[in-house]
Amino acid sequence: MANSDYPSRKAYRQAQKHHAAQEQTRDEQRQAVERAYAKAHVRPLGSDFDEATYRKVNIMKTRLNWAIGIVLFLLVVVAGVLFLV
Repeated sequence: MANSDYPSRKAYRQAQKHHAAQEQTRDEQRQAVERAYAKAHVRPLGSDFDEATYRKVNIMKTRLNWAIGIVLFLLVVVAGVLFLV
C-alpha cells in the first residue's frame, strides 16, 4: 500500500478538530432544546399524587417499616440463640 492511501497527520488532526467542533455544536443545540422543553413543561410541586394515593403510599411505608423492624428483631433473636447454644 502506498502512503497516499492514509491522510497525513496534519489532515487527520484537522479532521478530528472539525468533528469535535461539530459534536460541540450539536451538544450545545441539544442542551438548548432540553432547557427550552424544561421551561415549557414545568410541573407544579406536589401534584404527583392525589389524596388517596398519598394515603396508600403512607400505609405501605408504615408496613415496610414494620416488616424491616420484625426482620431485624428476628435476626437478633437467631443470633442470640446461636451464640448461647
